[in-house]
Amino acid sequence: MEFLRAAIVPTFSYIAASDELTCAQYLPLPDFDVATNALNFSTPDCHIIGGCDLYTTKAAGKDKKLYKDIENSLESQYESLVRLSASLSPPCQVLESDDGRTNEHGGKRKKRSLTMDPPEIDLSRASPFGPLSQITARRTFAYLIATLNASHPDYDFSHTLRPTDFRREPSLRRIMHNVDSTLQNLRPRPTTLYLAPPTLSNSMPVANSFGNEVWSPRMWSLIDKEMGLRQCDKYAYVPDEDPFDGDEGSIWSMHYFFFNKQRKRVCYLYLRVLFMRQLYSAGLW
Repeated sequence: MEFLRAAIVPTFSYIAASDELTCAQYLPLPDFDVATNALNFSTPDCHIIGGCDLYTTKAAGKDKKLYKDIENSLESQYESLVRLSASLSPPCQVLESDDGRTNEHGGKRKKRSLTMDPPEIDLSRASPFGPLSQITARRTFAYLIATLNASHPDYDFSHTLRPTDFRREPSLRRIMHNVDSTLQNLRPRPTTLYLAPPTLSNSMPVANSFGNEVWSPRMWSLIDKEMGLRQCDKYAYVPDEDPFDGDEGSIWSMHYFFFNKQRKRVCYLYLRVLFMRQLYSAGLW
């Protein structure tokens, strides 16, 4: 059963070459620049690259056509997946055939054989966005691909990502705690900034004594003001093979998305940690 499920995990690797996924529209906002600045710093051991990027999913002109092309491509591949599932799951039936022998009444004896159903394949299992038969699920997947391509122009995610490269996150508080605690470990700050539980309060400072932004609970209030975080669908990008792992000195990365359908906005928050010694060795620092 697991083999059959794995055999048809959708890869969605085809998007027309003329339809590169760069249509997410970046929204430059000063508050998000503050958050991004707090996510970029260096320590004696590590160099941290981060971002807090805001995009609108409202598209006009050629961008509308591009989103439609993306959705059509995903829909076509979904339909292919359905056909593959049907070919692997023929209906259970009893077949009768003449075996050439006679029964006790002088009639032809029938040979009966049973075709067994393979294990049921649930096409919605692999998608954190919902059943891929729904256009809203495919559209959300397309938005996240477009967001990654727009934030990382040196990479092309349009030909490699699968729905299973993402995970739906049920808890906003857990995301906030994970980001806060990670940054605290990377760049220790006065513990008073982190003693309180994660909050959307805007009462905390956003700069140190040198005027440089540091991550604090107030950053979440800056994001919340534009996104309405409690109303967002939340996702993490967790691929089995992270394309950033091939970068010189790369140690690990963290990626979260907040999608507000009503506001038609996506916020992408990410961190990448590079090992300083390898950057020195490669002459990159």
